[in-house]
Amino acid sequence: MGVLDKFEKSVEGAVNGVFGKIGSKDLQPVDLSRALEKEIDEQAMSVARDRTVAPNEYRFSLSTPDFDRIEKWGARRVADELAANLTKYAKTQNYAFVGPVVVVFEEDYDLQRGEFHLSSESVQGNAAPVTASNETKDCPVLEINNRQYMLTAPETLVGRGSDCDIIIDDPGVSRHHFTITITPQGVIMKECVNDKGKHPVNGTYVEGHRVPAATLLDGNTITVGRTRILYWASSETQA
Repeated sequence: MGVLDKFEKSVEGAVNGVFGKIGSKDLQPVDLSRALEKEIDEQAMSVARDRTVAPNEYRFSLSTPDFDRIEKWGARRVADELAANLTKYAKTQNYAFVGPVVVVFEEDYDLQRGEFHLSSESVQGNAAPVTASNETKDCPVLEINNRQYMLTAPETLVGRGSDCDIIIDDPGVSRHHFTITITPQGVIMKECVNDKGKHPVNGTYVEGHRVPAATLLDGNTITVGRTRILYWASSETQA
């Protein structure tokens, strides 16, 4: 069995139970996995003799019916499985990434059922994913959807936009939702304000209280949209 067959079989096995409920006329896992593999192969770029860099962020634009069904049956689960399998495939091709692989689903009102567009880009943020092999100084950590990010920069931008350091795939989160700044006085969460002076529509909640800014304490819970974020003051305690 070739690499492509193995990749497609792995993805189908992981998420076919979800898509099987959607119906045969809708997008299937094999459609998405083939598109991801084609995209990564086409966009991978050699930057050195022994280093080929591939995009790490992949965005599927879906028709409203397909988007609604994937949301209903677990968009996060499907996206995470696709990202994990694409990461495995990239290793077989010796592709490198500038950050963790992320797959995002977005709704496009102009597309018809069964149609989709896929775009990709390399997104290098200041927040590094926490893994067992990370060797870095102790620093604060955000835990989002069971994934942990070390806050390694003086300021980290969090939101739905592709230019954020930490991207949250949640329609209730603004493109630029809040920043976290590390200061001598403490770690500060502050909502972003757009060019019209407006704060994020859905607000930001720390320990259940809507606040535009707050000094974070170890174990605090931040809620934006439908996403719950845990703040840890030390990465050593999360190892």
